[in-house]
Amino acid sequence: MAKLTIRDIARLSGLSKSTVSLVLNNSPKVDPETRRRVIAVMREHHYVPSFAATALAKGNTGLIGMIVPGLTWRFMADINYGVAKVVEDTKYEIVLFTSTNERDYGGAIDRVMSSGLCAGLIVVNHDKQPLDRLVDLHRGGLPVVLIDTLGAAGELPAVGADNHTGGLLIGRHLLGLGHRRIASILGPMGHPYVQERRRGLWDALREAGLEPDPGLEAETGFEEALVRRRTRELLQLPADRRPTALFAYHDSAAFAVLDELLQAGVRVPEDVSVVGFNDIDAAAHVRPPLTTVRQPFADMGRQAAGILLSVLDGVEPDEQPRQIVLDTELIVRESTAPAPADR
Repeated sequence: MAKLTIRDIARLSGLSKSTVSLVLNNSPKVDPETRRRVIAVMREHHYVPSFAATALAKGNTGLIGMIVPGLTWRFMADINYGVAKVVEDTKYEIVLFTSTNERDYGGAIDRVMSSGLCAGLIVVNHDKQPLDRLVDLHRGGLPVVLIDTLGAAGELPAVGADNHTGGLLIGRHLLGLGHRRIASILGPMGHPYVQERRRGLWDALREAGLEPDPGLEAETGFEEALVRRRTRELLQLPADRRPTALFAYHDSAAFAVLDELLQAGVRVPEDVSVVGFNDIDAAAHVRPPLTTVRQPFADMGRQAAGILLSVLDGVEPDEQPRQIVLDTELIVRESTAPAPADR
């Protein structure tokens, strides 16, 4: 199908070509209802303006956009720092577009499309977010790089961490301490990073000749209350099945696990060892300090910014790596210890 033009969008929306142009240029002269009407038509027909041509014509090639799931995420500061350390030594500046995981990124993408200001886009993408519109932007001439979303869209370059190896390191560490009943507080299994961490743990168990026990797995959402409930359920298992070690799929969940164990009178690590994932700043300061897997969030930002700047400087996209997988590292602290000999 032929690529739609501004004239086509004007006809489909029942407006003049000049009005559509004002919307694309984010003019304050356009009332909100008209803007919504034009953007709705653009979305329905997958219209993507030529961002490269627009930016060059307007001279607005000095901005790099970042779509992030919210500035309150504990690791966003590290990612932003990594991007900024690369970009601050160039002619570019960063503009942030925020969204949330509870709704798709459509609104943020619409703001990028209507502004026409960004020469390229870095997206810290949530696994459940649809990527088709980002692919459309990329095809339309706007370079897009993903952070922490590996393998989701082959056309888009992406930088992420090796979640599988992280799970493998956790399993080997706990097995080396003599633990055999290792339970998992898993996040939503629809998320690839949860699946990879679980696969790594399972591979470690099988290396040791043990078959993973589904009865020691507890799937949760992102809610702390559910993490606490699943922890209590694991503690209520018969003594010969009760876990001596518990892996939480991220550090915030591990904090809830530690508190729940404390309230139940279970000692960590004397009775139960606890491991998290991510190594956010607070992990070193809880009691006991948390053994966890460190993700290189700042390096993710640096690598993503480097890819995007290379494209903007004229390196052909086909010459860029499609997937960069960064190493994870086990950080051993005081929340893990040898398995208790007598239950």
